[in-house]
Amino acid sequence: MRGKGVEMISYEIPDFTQGLGLNLFFARVMAAHPDWAQPDVTIAEIYGNFPDCPLNGGRTYIQPRWSAERIEWTFSVLDEYGIKPRLTFTNMFADLNSLKDPYVHTILEAASRHHGQVIVYADEIGDYIRSTYHMPIILSTTRALSGVDELNRMLDHYDWVVLDYNHNKDDSFLRKVAHPEKLEVMVNEFCMPHCPYRQEHYKHNSLNQLQGTIEPFACRANRPDFFDHKPGHPTQFTCEEVQEIHQRYGISAFKIVGRGTVFQTQVESLCYYLIRPEYRDNVRNLLAQEMNHAPQARA
Repeated sequence: MRGKGVEMISYEIPDFTQGLGLNLFFARVMAAHPDWAQPDVTIAEIYGNFPDCPLNGGRTYIQPRWSAERIEWTFSVLDEYGIKPRLTFTNMFADLNSLKDPYVHTILEAASRHHGQVIVYADEIGDYIRSTYHMPIILSTTRALSGVDELNRMLDHYDWVVLDYNHNKDDSFLRKVAHPEKLEVMVNEFCMPHCPYRQEHYKHNSLNQLQGTIEPFACRANRPDFFDHKPGHPTQFTCEEVQEIHQRYGISAFKIVGRGTVFQTQVESLCYYLIRPEYRDNVRNLLAQEMNHAPQARA
């Protein structure tokens, strides 16, 4: 359980709509072959949102709205695997009026029945959801908390706070964090360190979501390539570095980013952080077999 110790490394992975089949495949493999999994690692949550939700942030997701029955089914499937859903209610321009949309209430009511959690950008939205739906609330990395004093205030207010990725390996900063057990660390952030366009990109995607349009934001910085992943990167982690920060600071909550990335990148990200090196080919082969027999596994 998060916040109750550091025995396990708990991963939050993307996502429970477009990536549901892939994520459940990894959950099944880890349950059936626990010796294949990285030591002391579990999938705790799957994050995401449903299409055309005005609160959605981080990535634009505009498709026809899902029915209440389909939303309920999604959360019920996660229940069967013992995995909690996390809603990305991180739109930077959403306000309390956005919560008046009946679709939003349908999503929140269903999530609250299935041990859901909610990631937010705005304090007022987080406070409303906590008081109305009684779900744990996580402060998003989109807030970009750069000062440790501000971070510590937010750790007192929220159940967890996603660390600004620029502090991922900043020892002098992390040693001043009052409640490191309430931090969540992104292990494979694709943005370059101190990207000058990051907040602009988040705002662009938030506006797209509210306007119902998709206008791609061209990356103007040098993004790291996950497939060139090496030790010592200033923000991305190797598996060994995850273990190190876990043991040194008592941080047990980690997030694998990947909404909107190509399928193969998602596969390799999950393989890398969840599976021991000597068994990754086994997992890739099983996935290929499953996809050949059930193409919907990619849905």
